[in-house]
Parts: sequence; structure tokens; C-alpha cells
Amino acid sequence: MAFHKALVIINPAARHGETAPLIPVIEKLLESTVAHETILTERPGHAAQLAKDAVGFDLIIAVGGDGTAHEVLNGIMARPEGDRPAMSLFPTGSGNDWRRTLGISTDLPTAVRQVLSGHLKKVDVGVCNGIHFANSLAIGLDARVTAKAVELKVTTGWSGLALYVRALMYVLFHQFYSHPIRLKLDDGPVAERDVLIVALTNGPTYGGGFHITPKAVDDDGLLDMCIIDKLSLPSALWRLPFVIAGKHEWMSMVHMQRHAHVELWSDTPVAGQVDGEVLLDDHYEISIIPGGIGVIVPRSE
Repeated sequence: MAFHKALVIINPAARHGETAPLIPVIEKLLESTVAHETILTERPGHAAQLAKDAVGFDLIIAVGGDGTAHEVLNGIMARPEGDRPAMSLFPTGSGNDWRRTLGISTDLPTAVRQVLSGHLKKVDVGVCNGIHFANSLAIGLDARVTAKAVELKVTTGWSGLALYVRALMYVLFHQFYSHPIRLKLDDGPVAERDVLIVALTNGPTYGGGFHITPKAVDDDGLLDMCIIDKLSLPSALWRLPFVIAGKHEWMSMVHMQRHAHVELWSDTPVAGQVDGEVLLDDHYEISIIPGGIGVIVPRSE
């Protein structure tokens, strides 16, 4: 697909600063291939502001991890519907779950080639309490794991699935508890539940590769939902490998569904995460915008 001009938004701090040395490589790979402007982010929220204010670009490329892509997505979605450029990414971060959904390689030269020769695809965009998300939302235990992973990423330098497994093991042994909630699914009645996890996704993985909703696709107009009911720690431990591999759908305490609108209430604030960004609230309203954004994805090879 031919582009008039691309804005390349690079988070040099992504993956513990390992993205910064890649900047000359990215410039060399883009040289003589597409007219572009490159801007480096300087602070949290900067990528969102850059994407929102960009003028004269028909493509915005996020360079970093899921957090950078999350910011760019929200910046684009803050624009009027008729003024939203296409988006894509060069994944150089720690988790990179959205790139799995889109099929973009973690090998940088391959990713550049895939994006510049790719095609436009309209994908769904999730919304949680006014915040847009590309790939996933989780409430409960998984959100505490995300918060711990953020801490461990800084203190240990770990990344990817290994980081999230380490964070998960900490939470299982130190912060393992369920959440009594009230839940409304689409136009159904409000029901009381005691849950360990509520996850809603556009893509099949989160947490650097946990296959929480293995059948999820990002253009069906629905969010794939996984609810895991309250269970004991020993029961959670032996089931964990099945959840990582996406082989947990048969379990009686696991409920896999698809919905367009979900609302959740709790008497006390409960942790949540959207694309790896941590939230804390006692009310979550989640919906989907079918085909909400155009992304450049690889052509089938």
C-alpha cells in the first residue's frame, strides 16, 4: 500500500532503553522507501499527544511496546472519525501482544517490510471507562500481575512471557484473592459473581503470551470474554499451564463468551489493566467500536 507520508513515533525507553540504539537502524530501513518524519517521545502521554496533533500524515507507526501502541491508538481515536490516519507498529517492547494479533514480526527488518508492503485492515477497538484499547482488558488477579510486572521490569530487567510468569507467581503466593462483583452482559440482568479474573480481548494473548482467549479475532465486532470463578490456590497452580497454553476452555470454572457491552461493579475498587496500563476503579463499563481503526498488517505470504 502506498503512503503519502508517515509519522514514526519512537519510544526510546521501550524494552529498558534497548529501542534507543535501534533508531539509526529504523531510519536506514525507511530511507528511500517512504516519506516520513520521526519524533521521539519524551514522557508518558507524549505519544498520544503526538498522534492526536499530527497533520499531513496518512500513516502513524508506533515504535515500542504495547504501552506505546496504546498511547498512539488513543491519540488517533481522540481525533474526529473522518480524520484518523492508519496505524501500524514496529514492535520493540517487552510484551508485544498486539503485534501477535496483527501478525507483525519482532525482527525489525521483517516488520518494516511487512508494514510498508502491507494492506489496510479495519479492526475493532475496545473502550473501557473512556479509554481505548487495542488488544486486551483484564480486571482482578491479572491486573495485579500487570502491576507487579511493571515493577519487576524496572528492578530486574526481565521482559516478555518470563517477566509475566514471575509476576504471576508472586501474586499467586502473596496477593491471591477473588472479587465479589456485579456483572451485566449486553442487555442481560445484573448478576452477582465471585471471580478471580475477568478478561475481555480483541486478540488471543496478553501478558507477553498468555493465551487467555485463544479463539479471539480482532474484526468480528465482539470482545472475547474469559471469566474465571473463585478457586483455591492449589487448584489455580495446577491449572496455570493450561491457561498459558490456551487449553483451559473445558474447565468448569472457566466461562468463555463473546459480548459487545459489559458492565461491572464492585463495592471496593478493583485493579484493572488496558493494554498493560494499570487502572483502579469500582465501576468498569466496557464496549467495542467495530472496525474502529484502520491498521496496516502483513499480506499473506
